[in-house]
Amino acid sequence: MLKSRYEGQSVEQALQQGLEDLNVQEQQVRIDVIKEGKKGIFGFMKQDAHIELTIIDPELKQFESIEALKCRHQQHEEADEPISDETHHEEAIIIEENNNDENDIQSEEDIREHNNQKKDSLNEVAQDTLTYVLNIIREMNIDVDGSYEIKSNTIYINMTSNNAAYIIGKRGQILNALQTVGQNYMHQFVKGYYALILDIESYREKRKETLEQLAINMAKKATQTKKPVKLEPMPNFERKIMHQAVSKIENIETYSEGREPHRYLVIKNK
Repeated sequence: MLKSRYEGQSVEQALQQGLEDLNVQEQQVRIDVIKEGKKGIFGFMKQDAHIELTIIDPELKQFESIEALKCRHQQHEEADEPISDETHHEEAIIIEENNNDENDIQSEEDIREHNNQKKDSLNEVAQDTLTYVLNIIREMNIDVDGSYEIKSNTIYINMTSNNAAYIIGKRGQILNALQTVGQNYMHQFVKGYYALILDIESYREKRKETLEQLAINMAKKATQTKKPVKLEPMPNFERKIMHQAVSKIENIETYSEGREPHRYLVIKNK
């Protein structure tokens, strides 16, 4: 587990020092207060605050040590493959998510061919959707394999790759974009409500744990500051995870604001 301790004249000062040292954001760590700071009297009996920060972000937890985490940006710059390649991968997928013109993803001839095919079973739809998603990733020169499983009205696609980080993207942005593209493709061939869940290397479960911990941290912040806490935009299914986590905390409520895809969660005191 990646963790590090910091001290300062106050908890807030120690936290700011820790975030800057690790080069992370508050929602990427769990904050444990070891000792509250004391101002003392006329400068005497003064005590610094001590806190411990534990990395909870699944992407950052992949680093072997705190030292490696701190040096990650320098390592990216010195790597043989430019970091811009990763940015290129993210931008390419996100553009595909927002682009309503299917010609950017697949040729008109291929789409017409698929639309004319009659899908005799949900298994056929699942297999076709799996192939479609994997081909998008492989066209970006990323090796990936996958399988599907059908439970009730949901198709679960699980993927494996040595370059999972490229497919996941920052806070799951690329994976979520791929899921949206795959679901739009799937809905061409099925009637009624069917959902698609895309996962790789158990990222969804790790992300769920991160969101639950983030919800608890932000609920504490809302209680301490007596002010509403606004989080960054996230998909509906991730907001639901945080809603459920906060619903167990007394005197705290949550609600969503904004319009998709920029809708975000607000946590506040009742």
